[in-house]
Amino acid sequence: MVENKSLNKDLVKEHGLSLYIKTNGKKILFDVGESKKFWKNAEKIGINLEEIDYLVLSHGHKDHGGGLPYFLKKNKKAKIYCSEYYFDKHYKKILGAYIDIGIPYEYLDVERFNFIQNTFNLENIYLFHCFDKKSDNPINENLYMKNENGEYEKDSFKHELHMIIKENNINTLLVGCAHIGIENILEQCKTEKIEIHSIIGGLHLSSRTSLNKNEKYIDDLIEYLNKTSINTIFPCHCTGEFGIKKLEKNSGFQVFEIQTGSKLEI
Repeated sequence: MVENKSLNKDLVKEHGLSLYIKTNGKKILFDVGESKKFWKNAEKIGINLEEIDYLVLSHGHKDHGGGLPYFLKKNKKAKIYCSEYYFDKHYKKILGAYIDIGIPYEYLDVERFNFIQNTFNLENIYLFHCFDKKSDNPINENLYMKNENGEYEKDSFKHELHMIIKENNINTLLVGCAHIGIENILEQCKTEKIEIHSIIGGLHLSSRTSLNKNEKYIDDLIEYLNKTSINTIFPCHCTGEFGIKKLEKNSGFQVFEIQTGSKLEI
């Protein structure tokens, strides 16, 4: 629906993410981008947002949830799923200033939101958190949250919710940004005895302020991924040009970048 780049000049792009999914007779939206651009693209593509059955929100950053008021205005029936920590305060530290990158509370319509504490099964869809972080991505060093005392501290990313679609004996993992680390998420899947075959989404291998300072992390990640059951990754958004090129060059699995307007059948 919307991503940082666009395959089609008629579809608008933005730094954000929104994916439209059809599975098991249901229509799902995974994130809503930073603005109403996902809505504009839906109209151009011919997708009726009123027919969306489920909205899954990956984490509490506005480039993934800023479009919420437009979705709530357009769609009156969808059940909305997100982490119980989704509306916590989140910040990005830039030049010593803490910039609010979270989701405003006024978007909240309690009747429609289903707050996930740990895991949740939704037909052939599995929603889960990853709280166990064995490795850390240096690109996260400027991301913060506020604790119960109102003090700034490094973001734990407990507000991230990940989604697995199980269809045709294939388990597809969808992530918004994988701030917690895609390797940690896959280890969580392994703990739950879920073998992942493909991954779609942002892997947070670069940002607008990080340049390439996480190159060793990327190299270590690729080495890890090459030892897993992954056969295809569809990277986008915060994976970044540098990260995607590294994946394409060094991975033992297939890598297909997706952009605004991309269509996949898995």
